[in-house]
Amino acid sequence: MSTILDGVVLGLHLATAHFGGHDLNAVNPGVYVRHESGATAGTFRNSYRRQSAYAGWTFETPGRGLALTVGAITGYPAAKVMPMVAPSARLPLSSSGALRLAYIPKPLKSGTASGLHLSVEWSL
Repeated sequence: MSTILDGVVLGLHLATAHFGGHDLNAVNPGVYVRHESGATAGTFRNSYRRQSAYAGWTFETPGRGLALTVGAITGYPAAKVMPMVAPSARLPLSSSGALRLAYIPKPLKSGTASGLHLSVEWSL
């Protein structure tokens, strides 16, 4: 018997190691949800100590080891809504849990830093 949660991944945003910039927030608590269809949405406290919300689509390789999330994000000083592109790798911890390491590129023309972002996620 299937439920509404079949094919759903729930994640917790944890922290970001920044490359460039100064006085950026490294602790980025938040949550996200991703459906097996690729639909993705989340929120977190960003590097500028503002709340960000995002929505987009995640494309995963077979076996889910690598992914690319594209969409739109809010909460940054450069614009109310900005494009978002984040490649990531899944590092399994158990049959349902994993760490996810995402590369956050420096935004063109408006960014000061890129970063490696760490999350933990569970398949429901």
